[in-house]
Parts: sequence; C-alpha cells; structure tokens
Amino acid sequence: MYMYLRSQAIVKSGAIFSTIGVALLIFFIIVLLAFPILKECQNSSKKCEFSSTAPKPLKFIVEPVTLVAALLTIAIGVAIIRFGTWYHDKATRKDVND
Repeated sequence: MYMYLRSQAIVKSGAIFSTIGVALLIFFIIVLLAFPILKECQNSSKKCEFSSTAPKPLKFIVEPVTLVAALLTIAIGVAIIRFGTWYHDKATRKDVND
C-alpha cells in the first residue's frame, strides 16, 4: 500500500511539473501573438536585428530561453510521469508475485 501511494505521488508531481511547463508555453505564445517581433535590417549589411514590441516587464518572456525552458519542463514532467507509472507497475508485479 505504501508503494502505491508513493508511486501516485510521483505521477502527480510529474503532472504538476508538466502543467507548469504548458502554462509557461501558453503564456509565451500569448505574449508573442499580442506583441509581434519587428525585423530591422540595414541596407548595407545582411545582418538583421529582431526586437519585440512588448512592454519592458514582458520582454523577458519573448526570448528563446523561455521557449526552451517551457519545452524542457514539459518533457521532464512527462518523464517523471512515465517513471512513476513504471515504478507503480513494478511494485504491483512484486506484490502479486509475493
């Protein structure tokens, strides 16, 4: 019984972790759609600069690091869920065999 509760806690923590990642991803997309990115190119050089029209407090959201963090958080949450499910199945099989 103790193993069952422990594995359920692992699965729930993975679900919470993944939900936080999804919320971060949704917030990133909303800010990106509400405040578009401007492309500024110089005529003489081929180098272009990209800048967000978001206000100062939201500019840190429109960074590639935020997208990577959101996707990593979702992936880690799913991995925790998978581990918790595997652990639960392993504990169940052990109880049945005993």
